[in-house]
Amino acid sequence: MDDNLDTHPTSVEFRTGRPAEGPLIWAQIAIWDVFRWLPPDDTTLNLLVRCPVPDGRSLGDVLATLRLLVERHDSLHTVYVDTPDGPIQRVLGEGRIPLQVHELGDRGLEEAAAELGEALRSPWFDIGADLPLRAAVLLRDGRPLTVLLAASHMAVDGWSFNIVRGDLANLLEDPPVVVAPGQQPLERLEYERSAIGLRRESKALAYWAKHLGSMPTSMIERIGDGSAPNLDWGLIQSPALALATNGLAARVGVPPATVLLGATALQLAAYTGETEGVLRMIVSTRFRPASRGLVGAFNENALFRLECAEEQVHEESVERFLRRAADAALTAYAHCEYHPRKLDDMFAEVAARRGIRADGYCFFNDTRYSLLDQGAPQMVPAEELADRIHAALPATKLRSPVIDRLPKHANFFMFLMDLGDTAEIMLCVEHGYLGRRGPLGFLTDLERLVVQATLDEHATIGSLYASAR
Repeated sequence: MDDNLDTHPTSVEFRTGRPAEGPLIWAQIAIWDVFRWLPPDDTTLNLLVRCPVPDGRSLGDVLATLRLLVERHDSLHTVYVDTPDGPIQRVLGEGRIPLQVHELGDRGLEEAAAELGEALRSPWFDIGADLPLRAAVLLRDGRPLTVLLAASHMAVDGWSFNIVRGDLANLLEDPPVVVAPGQQPLERLEYERSAIGLRRESKALAYWAKHLGSMPTSMIERIGDGSAPNLDWGLIQSPALALATNGLAARVGVPPATVLLGATALQLAAYTGETEGVLRMIVSTRFRPASRGLVGAFNENALFRLECAEEQVHEESVERFLRRAADAALTAYAHCEYHPRKLDDMFAEVAARRGIRADGYCFFNDTRYSLLDQGAPQMVPAEELADRIHAALPATKLRSPVIDRLPKHANFFMFLMDLGDTAEIMLCVEHGYLGRRGPLGFLTDLERLVVQATLDEHATIGSLYASAR
């Protein structure tokens, strides 16, 4: 195999003529602080996407498209620099994005894309000096088949990297659909400094302040002695859980992720002996028309809080509970735009007043990036759904992967990765937080809880809480 031929270019040059710099936006500060918390040279937050190349496009076409893609989105040609006045983003008006070109020969595309993609993703980005994007083009007999893009999480979150992938796919078409690029991060900064942005921030911080003083200690204070995290990991792949989750969502009329969010809160409350579940959700804050196409680090935390075992909800139906969960999620979304360091200061003040360490939160992160392409789940007749769930249960797979990621200040961090034909969920917990059951026990019980809630028409929140204890 003739790989990385000398005649192939090693970079994509860009020139926009619009260099700029300014402070970080709120969500960029949040991920900047995560980078500062992680070990030096950590690469676990690098992201990778893959985009097929349509037939008929030449390598020259692909390289011209990559140049245009980079020029359209400022975050792809920005460095992030610490200064005495705080971190800034410096948008470069010209430069080069590193490029690899690989001729596959007779090598399989899937195998090569997996191997070369990981090799592209894994090296460290020096976010203060390196541009936060790398590209590779895979060829067979000189014809481009696939583009791989690797980026630093400082420049993109999962949702916006999916925007980049969609933009690249569109630009590779002949002809492409002409779509203006989304809001740039420095344009978002103008909103955050505006009167309406500051009012929205004030409202969000007031919402958090209202809840911090009474949240269960078990869901905000990390267990242990404050030393380095000691995390246990679990992964479930369950067709039965996907069937139950989607079936219940269709029956109640809520998004499937809301079913898992509510079930996770309920089971977490039961495991910890609390009467409520409290989760910090990772939210893509693209609520305004101007920001929906923004490419950049744009995630913030939202506070989801749900009563689970008080007397007034003990006999509550599953349907009513999930509608409350949907309402609680919408309330959380409405209060998640704020300067994250102001929230950190508020947490520190409340924690000092309560005599606890606020460094052990419980997170729920829906990491699926293609939600806009997914319709609502279809209603399945109850008897047919039950038969399909029972038939699928033996196919559940559980394992304990070895993961080197370090979620910041977390007792419990759940990643929802897929809810199509199979529910794929990964969970990490601080060792001992869930007792002897650990993350695999929690995931097994979560499957059991959602299946029971779906199939038992007499199930109540009280009975589900008791069964999870």
